[in-house]
Amino acid sequence: MNGIIKKKFKIIPKDLIWQEVSLEADEALAQTFMKPAINEVDELISYGVNVTVYNGQLDVICSTIGVEAWVKNLKWDGLTNFLRVPRQPLYHCESSIHCSSAIKAYVRSYENLHFYWILGAGLMVPADQPDVALRMISSITQSPGS
Repeated sequence: MNGIIKKKFKIIPKDLIWQEVSLEADEALAQTFMKPAINEVDELISYGVNVTVYNGQLDVICSTIGVEAWVKNLKWDGLTNFLRVPRQPLYHCESSIHCSSAIKAYVRSYENLHFYWILGAGLMVPADQPDVALRMISSITQSPGS
């Protein structure tokens, strides 16, 4: 990426180097790190914005139990009904007619709140479970591939 892409797009500074972690981005977001966002999530849901929460089951930084706990503390009017909806299993599908029997994730949805439990994934869900991450993103964006 550092070679061909930099040459093709002349608007990219010559000293720009692709990296997975950007210290500039990290510093810009430092004030929000480990700060609760429950009020903002409540506000978004109340305005009818679709909100998706997802969590890698093996995430040791943001544990599934902790994420579930803050979701249960939402003040959203639909929370009781959301919590009553059973989780639905998601399977790995190679095509629209061939799906494995192994459950890869669970999802619970009610109105405009959606929660995904991604099995076998840690903090980096797209790296740990790319097929499930793609299916989740396709669903969120209402892509034809979902």
